[in-house]
Amino acid sequence: MKYSVIDISSSSISMIAADVTARSAEIVFKDRASLAFLHYLDGKSLSARGIDKLVDAVTVMKGKCIELGVDVLYLIATAALRAAENFEQIRAELLERTGLPVNLIDGRTEAYCDYIANRIYSSYERAALIDIGGASTEICDLSVDDRDKMISLDVGVFTLHKKFVEEIQPSEEEAKGIKKFVLRKLEKAGVPEDARYNTVILVGATNLALYDVYAEYTGDDAEDGVKAMSYKKFKKLTKHLLTGASRSKLILEAAPEKLHSVGIAAVVAKTLIKHFGAENIVASDRGVKEGYLELALAGKIEGAYYDFTRGGSFETVVKAAPAKKRGRPAAQKKDVSAAPKGKSKPAPTKGGEMPEKREGSAPEKKPEAAQ
Repeated sequence: MKYSVIDISSSSISMIAADVTARSAEIVFKDRASLAFLHYLDGKSLSARGIDKLVDAVTVMKGKCIELGVDVLYLIATAALRAAENFEQIRAELLERTGLPVNLIDGRTEAYCDYIANRIYSSYERAALIDIGGASTEICDLSVDDRDKMISLDVGVFTLHKKFVEEIQPSEEEAKGIKKFVLRKLEKAGVPEDARYNTVILVGATNLALYDVYAEYTGDDAEDGVKAMSYKKFKKLTKHLLTGASRSKLILEAAPEKLHSVGIAAVVAKTLIKHFGAENIVASDRGVKEGYLELALAGKIEGAYYDFTRGGSFETVVKAAPAKKRGRPAAQKKDVSAAPKGKSKPAPTKGGEMPEKREGSAPEKKPEAAQ
C-alpha cells in the first residue's frame, strides 16, 4: 500500500508518500509549496483569501497523491492552525472543498513526531533536537523517549519577525531582543539551566534552508549524506546574516523562499546551541510528517484519514475490545457528503498486515499522541 502525509505549516504545504509493507515504510516522494500564513492573517484569524489559498494548495497536493496512486492520506496541521482563532471554520472549509479531514496536533505531539523520525541520531553523544518553525519551536532530548518531556515554545520565525524585525532581515539590536525573548521562553518552559548537549540536530524546512545557506557561505559539502555544521563557522554565518552587506544576496542564491526566515532562524538556533553548549550541528531532512506516519502505522496515534479507493464514503474504525481472538475492529460506513465527524486510524493487525482500506473522517477531537 502507498501512504501519504500532507502537512500544513506556517510557511508551506508539504507532503511525503511512502510505500508501506508489513516490515518497512520507504519514502518514495517528497514535495513542498511555499505558503506564508503571515501574509493572510486578519488579526489572529486566517482571512477568506488565506483559506482559499490553503484549499488550493491542499487540492494540488491531493492531486499529486492521485497521480502517485496513494491509497491512504493523512492531512495534519501544526502551529500555524493551532494559533488560528477560526480553526474550526478552516477545518470545515477544507473538509467540504477537498474531502480531507484535518488532524490538528498539539505542540508536544509535534515534538514527539520529530523525535520518532530522528531517533537514528540518538546514537550521537548527548544529542538534542531543535525544530524551528514559523509559529513554534520544538525541542527534545533524543535520549529520552517520553512525550511529556517534549518541549514546544510558542515562538517561531514569523512571530519573532512580527514582534522584533522592522525590515526584511534582523539587525544586531533586533537580534539581541530575539535572543533575550527566546531565553525567557526557554526558562518558562522549565528547561534546566545546566542542560548540556554535545550535538544539536536541526529539523524542519527552515533549518534545512539554513544549512543550504551555511553550505553556500562556507563551501562545505555534506559528507556521506550527513549535513554537518561546525559551531565556530555557524557563529560567523550568523554574524554575517546580521551585518554582512551581501547577506540578502547569499540567501537569495541558496534559499530564496526563506528570505524572511533564515536570519531569524540563525539567531534562534545560535541562541539555543550556545545555551546547550553544543559544538556539533547536523541538519536532518526527516521531521513531523515522517514521525506522524510511523506512529499512525504502529497504531500509536489517532488520526482521521482519506481513502482514495472509496470515493463516496468512509468508515470510522472502532477499537475492538480485548479478547483472546482478535479480528479487525468494527466499522460504520457513512456518507462523506454529510461531512459527519468521527475518528479513524489504520492500525496493523496481529499478523502485521494493514487493515482493509477505508475512507477518512473528520475527528471529533484533537488526536492524542502515543504515550
